[in-house]
Amino acid sequence: MINGVIKAAFAAWAMGSATVLAHSWTDCTKYDPVNRMCLGYPRGYPGRTNPNTNTLYTYLFSGSPASQTMCNPKQQATMNYTSAFPIATVQPGETVYTSWEQNGHLNNAHPTKVDILYYPDASKQFADVTERNTAMVAGTMDFATDANCYNPADPNSVCFGSWTVPTDLVPGNTYHFVWFWYFNQNPAGEWYSTCFDLKVESTSHVVAAKPMAQLLALGAPDLGYALGMTDTILSKIADVTSLGGASSPYSSAEPTSSEAPMSSQAPVSSQAPASSQAPALPMSSAPAESAAPSSYSQAPSPSPAKCIMRPVTN
Repeated sequence: MINGVIKAAFAAWAMGSATVLAHSWTDCTKYDPVNRMCLGYPRGYPGRTNPNTNTLYTYLFSGSPASQTMCNPKQQATMNYTSAFPIATVQPGETVYTSWEQNGHLNNAHPTKVDILYYPDASKQFADVTERNTAMVAGTMDFATDANCYNPADPNSVCFGSWTVPTDLVPGNTYHFVWFWYFNQNPAGEWYSTCFDLKVESTSHVVAAKPMAQLLALGAPDLGYALGMTDTILSKIADVTSLGGASSPYSSAEPTSSEAPMSSQAPVSSQAPASSQAPALPMSSAPAESAAPSSYSQAPSPSPAKCIMRPVTN
């Protein structure tokens, strides 16, 4: 039944969509490239069936602002997950794949970068964009290259990268993360963020880490990849294993796993986490570009300077 609803909604959206400009966000915070399905989503994700997805979900920092709310205040101010687009479950030490679309910004010579930001304190929430300099970095990924996009010639190709869940996160807690893209096509600075949370447990569905080339060779996901939960995906999520737990200096909670904890992980960032949370600051008036969501079918590559979203073709 869930599949039928998704297909009907997607067909209705595809008939009314048009080709427009766009930038990017993460569609899937925990992507399974082996089975080509999404196992968890970011905050307030509207789904690709929504014709206003880009307008709702693109969150821009223009001109290197001195201060701006880190998370989109309209869509990502709270943990507003739904049964269709739920939070992902992970465990310490797990390799996580996160996906997005390249939107015409493939760059092999000088790829732009995406950081996964976090705090090892479960009570800490990101408030301001300045925290990109003080938060921990769980991983840094290329945004779009031949080596991490399924079809580099397609301006709307799904791309993805991998990073490791820090081993100092405590099972039984939920932690706040930020997908932060340093696009910087504007000489003054241009960044984008997507906020998400991860529920950390001692067991989860683990996608075995493989070389990126092997995963790309399995083929791109079909149109249903980012359209919400199905019975098949739910059954996959329920198939869990354990890598072991870890304790954190930010919590008195003990690991819920009975297995020996993994060795501690050194953060990618050399900076220490902020000791206290800055108060939420108002969002700047920089507008997001208006657009409609795209499909995952192949199309010729446009000029690298353009971000193109286009309708689904069946």
